[in-house]
Amino acid sequence: MDNPELVAIQIGSRIRECRRAKNITLQVLSDETALSTGFLSKLERGEASASIANLISISKYLGLSLQDLFQTSSEAAPPPPDYVLSKAKERNDEAPLSAAGYTFHRSCGDLPGQQLAAFELEFPANQESQPVLVSHEGEEVLYMLDGKLEFHIGDDVLILERGDCLHFNCEKPHMGRNIGAKTARLMMVVSSASPIKRRFGKG
Repeated sequence: MDNPELVAIQIGSRIRECRRAKNITLQVLSDETALSTGFLSKLERGEASASIANLISISKYLGLSLQDLFQTSSEAAPPPPDYVLSKAKERNDEAPLSAAGYTFHRSCGDLPGQQLAAFELEFPANQESQPVLVSHEGEEVLYMLDGKLEFHIGDDVLILERGDCLHFNCEKPHMGRNIGAKTARLMMVVSSASPIKRRFGKG
């Protein structure tokens, strides 16, 4: 499934299916994730895109792993239990998903019981939208592949350039924005155990 609209529909359907199976209303999910019922309703219909932080928050409350949201019932048998190889060509053939201020590809596979998820993020140059500060349990590692990014962690402002690597506690409010003349690309690895997102800005 390489069409971003189809991926959005798949993710939304998976969220709705799990929410209804657990008899969780949209209002309860909204209260627990700090996301509006209107946004969640559009997300379930595949009419809205969610950031990685939003997906972490929703999957945690629904008792899903982050990778569960990207799986379909028609997919092949599970990968080998000890490793998953994600081929570059297969990832490059997939259209990116959109979030507030960036697009992203999932880079990892579906390792049973996995505690980490990996994504490649792209922040376009000359961004007009203001990034939103987010917070969630766990840790993140960011590795800059190209470009220049201004990254906020609490009151600290860091400049990340190609080759820089940042490891931080996700409970601190954080966000990034491109301050270079070209697209900023980075690899993000996030722990997916017990994440809870909170919002610190408009979104």
